[in-house]
Amino acid sequence: MKIQDYLKAHKLWVVSNVIVLFIVNSIYISTVVEYRSSDLLYMNGLLIIIQLSFLLIGFWQQKNKYNKAMKSSMEELEKMAIHDDDYIINMLYTLLQQQRFQHQNNEEAFKKKINEIQDYITQWVHDIKVNIAVCDLLLDETEDIKVRDLRNQIEQIKFRVNQTLYITRANHYSQDTVAERIDVGQVLRMAIKENALFLINKDITINTDLHHITVINDKRWVYYIFTQILNNSSKYTQKGGTVQINSEEDDHAYYIYIKDDGIGIPKEDLGRIFDKGFTGKNGKNVTKSTGMGLYYTKKISEMLQIGIDVKSEEGEYTAFTIIFYKLSDYFNIASNG
Repeated sequence: MKIQDYLKAHKLWVVSNVIVLFIVNSIYISTVVEYRSSDLLYMNGLLIIIQLSFLLIGFWQQKNKYNKAMKSSMEELEKMAIHDDDYIINMLYTLLQQQRFQHQNNEEAFKKKINEIQDYITQWVHDIKVNIAVCDLLLDETEDIKVRDLRNQIEQIKFRVNQTLYITRANHYSQDTVAERIDVGQVLRMAIKENALFLINKDITINTDLHHITVINDKRWVYYIFTQILNNSSKYTQKGGTVQINSEEDDHAYYIYIKDDGIGIPKEDLGRIFDKGFTGKNGKNVTKSTGMGLYYTKKISEMLQIGIDVKSEEGEYTAFTIIFYKLSDYFNIASNG
């Protein structure tokens, strides 16, 4: 609060004091037959000093209250409003109450709209999966030479539909997380099976050297992370390429390495592959990438307290490291559930 703001708020009080001073001077001059100018100046000076003193005292009191109110929480401000009859504190508290109420209403309306959209997307995904299943059955009855290419496209549609469902859930991941003991190797095999057709169509060999690893985490989301990384490997690995999957363990964590001998990631793109909507050179030239898969992979891994790192050499390889920290497991995940 500044002095000019205080004066603006109390301008009627200032004007009334000036009028009172003028009236006192008029009465003094009209009633005293022989008055001295020095006495008049002394009286005016004394009155002005008294008025300014009270004005400054009032300003400092209001300033202190205002500063305290601005630093207070809503609960502290409510206590101040109850125990202090100062109109500024009460007015500020009332305005903040109205603002909070309006914000809550807007937030609830926004959440309702978002939930309606998510419900629609979820229903749409389940409906379209029925149509895809029917297409699969029809293809099983067909011996046309183009069936393999068509089946590959249908598998791509399946993958994207499932990804849409996961992304929809990801915006409510705190309500959609279940901590459980999972076999990491088993989840990896499920993710490989999900991408099997993509890998087979490009004659990509999967080599695995995995230790038995059991962690406490969310099986469905860990599966999503592995599936997304393997799908990326299938996209950017040339025909006849290789994907090597290994595991290690130390005192701090379990490490899963997924390395392909594909086209690699340009150095200038490497630090941005987890950015939302970033497609990079490969995403534009090799595939029609949306730049959302790795963004949600990173987002979900952070939620699950899973580390994820990537190293790459353009034209040589890309290696993802998924890190399950031993000290993070159950309690961090349970607190998000």
